[in-house]
Amino acid sequence: MKDVAIEGDLLYFSIKEIFYLLSRFKKTGRLIIKEHGNVYVSDGKVLHAEMDKLEGLEAFFSIGMKKEGKFVFQPDEKPTVNTIFQPLAELIDEIETREAQVEEFKKDLPPDSITPQKSSKTPEGNKIALKKDEWKVLILADGKKKLSEIISLSPLPELDTLKALSWLFKESLLYDPEERKRIIEKGLKDTNVFLKAFGDGPWLEGLNELIDKYEVKKAVSFNGKSLNINTEKFSLDLERTKEFFSEVLNCLQGKATEVLGKLLVKKKLKEIKNEF
Repeated sequence: MKDVAIEGDLLYFSIKEIFYLLSRFKKTGRLIIKEHGNVYVSDGKVLHAEMDKLEGLEAFFSIGMKKEGKFVFQPDEKPTVNTIFQPLAELIDEIETREAQVEEFKKDLPPDSITPQKSSKTPEGNKIALKKDEWKVLILADGKKKLSEIISLSPLPELDTLKALSWLFKESLLYDPEERKRIIEKGLKDTNVFLKAFGDGPWLEGLNELIDKYEVKKAVSFNGKSLNINTEKFSLDLERTKEFFSEVLNCLQGKATEVLGKLLVKKKLKEIKNEF
């Protein structure tokens, strides 16, 4: 059995920290991220990476963004090819850039526990042409797999998968069947947090006016202290539901500011921001 110079778990020791050590001490060998791929270094410089059908930079970046998995470093192993020539500092900077992009794309997506559904219609007036990556991801959305499973099963690197998913949701080719329910729950929570903090005031009149404006009186009950909604009777569609709760919160804050002033409202909102 070959000697192992370093071994551990990415949960406790990040890949960037591993590369720092390999570079700092000018190590030569193969870093094995189990079930993911290999990265070869020589005198601390990255020479080659391989992962599934990927190799070179794309394999390196895909491996470099892994957060889980066991790793070992086998000293003195060398690759048969040299596919990477950039300094390690540049490679790490690119990993960090891609990690930031991943987080941005995740913000555009629903919770990964939902099961995306394919839409039977496309936006009016738009002719949508899917790229190869988008097709690969769309095919996985069979109405049974959770979003987390689609991401895990995708043949694309994580960043490309999230980018494709973000586009598919924005173009309404995929949709979240639970989105309206979540918006109602979040809207109710935020509204009631505000009402609890600010109590009675003219902002309540504004709330009642909006209930009348959106014709949801039969679905909404308001006892002066908290708002409740009967979701079965709440007839607004997804977009109108978004509009309703957006107007409710803007109205409440606007009316409160008129009466109490910006500074006091800002202070109160800061006190309850963790509850929103």
